[in-house]
Amino acid sequence: MFQTYAEAAKALADAGVKAADPLTLDIAQAREQQDRYFAHFNRELPPIAEARDLRIPGPAGEIALRLYRPSQDAELPLIVFVRGAGWWAGALDSHARTMIQLAQLSGCAVCGVDFRRTPEYRFPVQRDEVLAALDWLRGHGAEHRLRVAAPVLFGESAGATLCLSAALALRDRGASLPAGLVLFYTNAGGPKASARAYSQWVWQQYLGHEGVSTDASAVPLQADMRGLPPMWLGAGEDDPLMSDTLALADKLLAAKIPHELVRYPGLPHGFVMWSGSLQPAQKALHSAARAAAAFLSTKDD
Repeated sequence: MFQTYAEAAKALADAGVKAADPLTLDIAQAREQQDRYFAHFNRELPPIAEARDLRIPGPAGEIALRLYRPSQDAELPLIVFVRGAGWWAGALDSHARTMIQLAQLSGCAVCGVDFRRTPEYRFPVQRDEVLAALDWLRGHGAEHRLRVAAPVLFGESAGATLCLSAALALRDRGASLPAGLVLFYTNAGGPKASARAYSQWVWQQYLGHEGVSTDASAVPLQADMRGLPPMWLGAGEDDPLMSDTLALADKLLAAKIPHELVRYPGLPHGFVMWSGSLQPAQKALHSAARAAAAFLSTKDD
């Protein structure tokens, strides 16, 4: 177990493992390389009491879900997990370790949502698939021994943005809200002229156009946060998108939404996937899991 990100990153480089750059590769090649990158973090997965793949109807076709249970207890509270990877990469296997450890650390069932990727599909497909998964789980969760009236939404990066967009949509529709949101290093502020080229490309694929968007449903930092559930926010201080997390915390404070912001020194964007080899990442995931369990416990009370 490495103690610093620098040590872990050097070991990764020494192993010849490198994240893909979709700006220099075509999308199929980039996904193949990124899958190899993700596979490195999902070697020798910890055991879990139950892992079940499901397929449910959705607005653009079937949606794949994966349900992890840390125990066979009769009924478990639920965390709905929405991955990062810039909307263009990843799947259920890419974040298996994160979901398994989240289930183990929280004592809750964890359901991953395999939303459709960009650029083949653009907003609002991804958000609407998260909403469809929540609707299906509320209607069918009891069949899988889940307490689903008010799950926690747990997202990282692009997935955190989807969680926030989904919560805003539920609020605006007057629908049942999650018990809370647990968000790592959200990318919720939209494209910025000063951002690195990759970040601008990611948003262009998601929105379907270049430049700034005024659509608050797609760029949730533009939205009014009043009426949202409590949130836990985590981000590394070396994250180039740290300003989005800080801006979200400021908006939650202004809207009087209970929240906690935790800053992690020396950690970059996307560090949670390192939880199997990097001690600070494992500790951060543990803190997030405790926050999710606390949201669910409070809701149950």
